[in-house]
Parts: sequence; structure tokens; C-alpha cells
Amino acid sequence: MAFDSGSITFKRFFVSGQSPRQVDEALLEQLAAKAIGADSIQTADHSEIGWATGEHILDTEFDFAKNAVADGLYFALRIDTNKPPTELVRSYQKINEQAMLQATGREFLSKAQRREAREQALARLDSEAKSGAFRRMKQIPVFWDLTRNELYFGSTGNSAAESLMLLFRETFDRGIVAASAGEIAARWAAASGETRLFEDCRPAHFITPPEGAGEAPDAHSDEGRTNDFLGTEWLTWLWYVTQVESPTLTTAKSGAVTVLFEKSVQMLCAFRLTGSVTVSSDNPTRLPETLVALSGGKLPVRAAMQIEAQGNAFSFAVRGDAMILSGVQLPPPEDANTAAAVFEDRIARLRDLIDAGDGLYAAFLKRRLSGKWPQTLSSMRAWIASCRHAGSPQDGPTTGLLEAVS
Repeated sequence: MAFDSGSITFKRFFVSGQSPRQVDEALLEQLAAKAIGADSIQTADHSEIGWATGEHILDTEFDFAKNAVADGLYFALRIDTNKPPTELVRSYQKINEQAMLQATGREFLSKAQRREAREQALARLDSEAKSGAFRRMKQIPVFWDLTRNELYFGSTGNSAAESLMLLFRETFDRGIVAASAGEIAARWAAASGETRLFEDCRPAHFITPPEGAGEAPDAHSDEGRTNDFLGTEWLTWLWYVTQVESPTLTTAKSGAVTVLFEKSVQMLCAFRLTGSVTVSSDNPTRLPETLVALSGGKLPVRAAMQIEAQGNAFSFAVRGDAMILSGVQLPPPEDANTAAAVFEDRIARLRDLIDAGDGLYAAFLKRRLSGKWPQTLSSMRAWIASCRHAGSPQDGPTTGLLEAVS
């Protein structure tokens, strides 16, 4: 989804090198040089990737009015795919086989003839793909925050992210790295002088490992980045702090931030033994089923929440290991009366949300990579153990929907 209206789902990246001070003609010319249809990149499967303005999918005329927004560069990645439908391959092959049977008068084809029929079908499809017969176009919004040298990408898919990384490097001669939980933590640790503790950090056990669990879970996420498990531990810690201590935490960047878990929480067995569960409710972290799941070894991997920071309320869902925000609802602008002013206000609010999220994560890391962590972990383990007897009267009546169990 676009950044200028509606809810926002995005993946955040750190950009290497020194950030440009402002959007200038040079940046716009670099985008234009790699615009879709100009010097865009052709992939092996006949797909094409290039830039568009973000105004609409066919627009490649970059200028300051469209692309210079809130001290940043707004544009879009366009991906044109040319993959033929699988059923069409089978259909063409069947047509070729029937023609061969009629030509030979035989009742059955040999293996070599069937292989030839398939090769002819693939050759035909390859020719049609090159002509653009199966072209499908989509664009994904991108915002390069020059003040922070960060990139916000309106997609969470790995394939789209790989295309972004490739084209961004080709265009600006810069690399980008996903701002996963491990990457953010590594940068925080380096700035705080805690690199050794970060590198030695291993996943925490919040319950006694069940029989057959083996070693601790792998310290790498699906994306292969070290210590992304800290994002899941952060969500677990937030759950504990907001329910046992206080829903309001003090952060360095945003001051007091109030956290409320809402709508849904997805939990996964930390030992990969008992599958996953997703629970939907107005207050899912207080439901008996989620508390019992927590005491049984399941940890929150994705949670919907509402936070209040700097006088604004934000609603979103976050996946802990990848730090992907989805369904972000920003507060409406108060004094913006033009489309450009609304866009700039939304970017400002998005920055506030990122600051608040980073502040909450930093508060966890400060505790996690300190000598106070063993005491905190012990308290969390005791609280989680008590969750086995969930549903205490003081929590009040709650109802929830169990969406999926595996």
C-alpha cells in the first residue's frame, strides 16, 4: 500500500554510505536512468524491474513535485512479470501430442516424442513471453528517508525485497540491509559498547525445555540474520511488562510510551514441537488460551497492538524477528489541507511511530544485554509458570476466537 493514504504495511531497510542531504536533480536523474522501460533490468524468467514515480504505474517522469516529500525521496519499484500459466504449458503440450498422434497414425507416443512435444510447448511459450503476452505489472511504493538514511518499502515479500536490493544498488551504487530485530540490535549494541554481549547472546528459555526439545532454538531467522530471535523475546518481554508492571514504559527517543495488545496474537512453539496458534480478541494477551499457550512454551511471533506516543495513538501489527509493521493506522492530520501537506504529515507521524518502536526495543535491549537480565528472566519464568492457571477473576470476562492451531 502507498504511504500517502490508507493503512501502511512496510519493511524497513538501512542504507549504506552517507545519505544525500536533499533531493536534487542528480537523484532524480539516477532514478530516470533506471526507469522501467529505459535501462531497466531483465531477469532470467523474462521479468523486468525498474523505477516509476509512484504517481501511477505508467508514470516515469520524475520531478520535485512528485518525488521530493518530507525531506525524502518518494518513488516506486515496478515489477513486470512474464510468467505463463502452468496450465497453458500442459495445454500446448497436449495439442502437440495430439498432432503427433494424427500425423503418425499411432495410438501411443514414445517417451522421446512426449519429450519433444513438451519442448515445443516450452519454446512456444518462451516466444510468447518475450513478446509480452503474459505481462503483469505491479508497483510497490518506496520512501527513502534522507534524514535517517533509511528506506521504507511497501512490501514484505522476499522476492520483491531482492529486486529492490538489486535495482537500488544498480541505481545509486549503495547497498541496503533489512532492519530486522538482529540488525537493529547489532547497531544498538555497537553504539552502546555492548557488541561482545550481543555476539554472545543466545535464545532464552522462558520455560524448562520439554523432553525431546534438544538444544536451544537456532539463533538465526528465516532471513539468515543473526539474533533475530531477540524480536520474539522483545514481544514476550513487552507482554510481561505491560501485564505485570505497567503498560507505560519510558523510552529515550519518545518519552513515555503506552502499549496495549489488541485484536490478535500469533504464537509459535519455541522448541518447534507443538505448532502454532493464533488468537483474535479485543484483549488477546489476557485470554486463558493465550496464557496457557505461553506457559506451554509458545512465544508471540506476531502481535497487533496500539501504542500512544508523543500525544498520538498508533495501531499496527508487528512481526518480531523481521520487525515488519503491517496495517499501520496513523492519526489523521489536523491542519493539512492539501494532498502534499497530508503526505508530509503522514511521513512525520510514521517517523514518530518508528521512534517509539525503536525506543521500546532499546528499553528491552538495555535490560537484555545487562547484568539485570538473569533477575528479569527469573521473574518472567515465574510469571509464565503461573499462567498455566490462567483466567483469574480480576482480569474480568474475556472472549476470543481461536483462529488456527497446528
